[in-house]
Amino acid sequence: MATNDQTGDATNDEVIAAWSAAAAAHADDFDDEGDFTRRHLLNPAIFELLGDVAGRRILDAGCGQGYLCRLLARRGAHVTGAEPAAGWIAQAVAREATAPLGITYIQADLSTFADDSGGFDAVVANMVFMDIPDYVAAMRACIAALRPGGSFVFSLLHPCFEESGSAWASQGYVAVREYLSEYTTPQTSFGVFFHRPLSAYITLLLAEGCALRAMREPQLDPQLAREYGAERYTHVPGYVVIGADRITVDLPGNPLGMGERDDTE
Repeated sequence: MATNDQTGDATNDEVIAAWSAAAAAHADDFDDEGDFTRRHLLNPAIFELLGDVAGRRILDAGCGQGYLCRLLARRGAHVTGAEPAAGWIAQAVAREATAPLGITYIQADLSTFADDSGGFDAVVANMVFMDIPDYVAAMRACIAALRPGGSFVFSLLHPCFEESGSAWASQGYVAVREYLSEYTTPQTSFGVFFHRPLSAYITLLLAEGCALRAMREPQLDPQLAREYGAERYTHVPGYVVIGADRITVDLPGNPLGMGERDDTE
């Protein structure tokens, strides 16, 4: 399937502005471990795929208000957070000022982000790419920021099962109506959701010189699901977490993805 760098009519600048404008109203949605979804589904899978982060240089790409940066730093990682939306990164910077953990924050659009620090040991993009028009450039930038052998972990709203979890209560299943096409859906709170088949992300990942290492579809604990009325997430995954490793080395005059396998790890 052909992959387009741009999906729909929304531009990166428009999407970033929408996210930034909503930051103040949604600041209380996150605590030290994020929101319910992140605490119970995404964080455990992300940290499993990252492994021991102590002493490693990690980029949190699309870090928002920085909750994951802080979790990583508390586990001993040397963390850089990159976030384009001014409203969100301002919250992250303010938190670092009052409770410093040695985190470096950069305001940057991932689709134009360039790192010249020598390569990160790992890059994490947590619930980011389905909110970005130019996801191809953003994923390429994340991979390019890795050292050879570095880990790339990213999570998505599961593109196979996107129907809201609230629909489960009335119908007892998740409906899939249009999967293979790429399209946009305006969000009720802010921003735009960009649907793409899972293959769009995996094909790009492989083409850019990464090896797929693991995939997790987090399942919510049944007791917790009953307590919060979230039974759908016990039976049908709402999220997918991908773990990969960069296996190519950039060569002079060679585009990323056309290098040679790195066997030094």
